[in-house]
Amino acid sequence: MQADEYEQLTTELLAVAKSIADRKRPAYTVGSPDVLANFKRIGDRTKLSPAKVLDIYFLKHIDSITAFSDGDIPQDEPIMERFADAINYLLLKFALLMEQQAEQNIAQN
Repeated sequence: MQADEYEQLTTELLAVAKSIADRKRPAYTVGSPDVLANFKRIGDRTKLSPAKVLDIYFLKHIDSITAFSDGDIPQDEPIMERFADAINYLLLKFALLMEQQAEQNIAQN
């Protein structure tokens, strides 16, 4: 793949990721301004950490991508959307870790 093709592909993938995040966020946050609210709420219900809940959601996408690569299972959504959503989960995980780090720093001061 040529560099210009790669740039076009990644630009499209990131645009799809942003579109998915924007479309799904209201349902996941249930009106909360906290974009991580879903993971915290599910964590409270399941007695898992928000990070662990997020990992489980992320792994669902990785399993789907792996199944697509193996050609094992028909997909219920386009593979580009699975990759795009996997990117979203990585971004959310990064945000969650940065939030936790900031809270730890505040607690230490």
